[in-house]
Amino acid sequence: MNKILTTICILTAAICFAACEGEDSLQPSHADTNPFSVDDNANDEESLLRKNFFSRNGSYLLYNDTLNDGERLDIGYVMTASQNNNVYIYEYLKTIEEKSLAADFVEQYLLPHLGKRLRPFAFLLVKNINHFINQDGLLLTPYDGTENPSFVVGVRATAISMSAITEMDDSEKKDYSKVLIIDIMTNIISHQTTDTFNQFTSYGKNYYGIWMDGWIETEEEGMPLQNAKGFIAPHQGAWGTIWSAYPTVEEDVKAYINLAMNSSLEEVEQKYTDYPDIISKYKLMKKLINELGYIE
Repeated sequence: MNKILTTICILTAAICFAACEGEDSLQPSHADTNPFSVDDNANDEESLLRKNFFSRNGSYLLYNDTLNDGERLDIGYVMTASQNNNVYIYEYLKTIEEKSLAADFVEQYLLPHLGKRLRPFAFLLVKNINHFINQDGLLLTPYDGTENPSFVVGVRATAISMSAITEMDDSEKKDYSKVLIIDIMTNIISHQTTDTFNQFTSYGKNYYGIWMDGWIETEEEGMPLQNAKGFIAPHQGAWGTIWSAYPTVEEDVKAYINLAMNSSLEEVEQKYTDYPDIISKYKLMKKLINELGYIE
């Protein structure tokens, strides 16, 4: 008997701030005082950097998770959940040079590919991110190896650890930014309610998060079974790939975003010639990311 998977992951915990096509960007609580903004009278280097960033890009820039009203930014904030046990503690960037370089990375490598509807409400740029699980008041190290994530895509902000980026060359930064862009778009697209998205999910709606009958150990055995249901990647559990399980909606979306960004229609048609549903889903994902403003 099939069982519904109950996996938890950082990226799927967040409900998209742009969930419905045509809706305005999500406004955080205390929107009347806007704790994300910089005081109009502030003229120190960091404040000017943040104000100019917002003026150019329409997203707020943060270097600290304490907002202007004293509230702590909860990057894992979930609009529909009664509680959230993910806790993130940050090591901050210290110098204005570090902060300026971090902002330059976002402007040079991320934002040119993200139209207005794909841009996070705010970017939190820090040196390092430390992830814990709050279990009855105790902060525990996650069992799935996510104790030091490179980035976290949340509802109200996307947090990025800059420590690794400072050592990257231009090519590595481009590759890394593509991974981050895919996760930002996964967070948004997974919670769309448009006709295009509903068409996409209609192919796998009866299989998302479901165990297959029997245990499958290898890609050679598992991938044809996945492909037959319109999937191009299996479920990822805490300890690795589970070929016996179909992906969640978010995992399916992420796999197809990756395919849409990195493969042409001709390549997809050639590789998946025996799986017409995959070709159809690829076309729908291409349409989705273009509708939302992805810029190649």
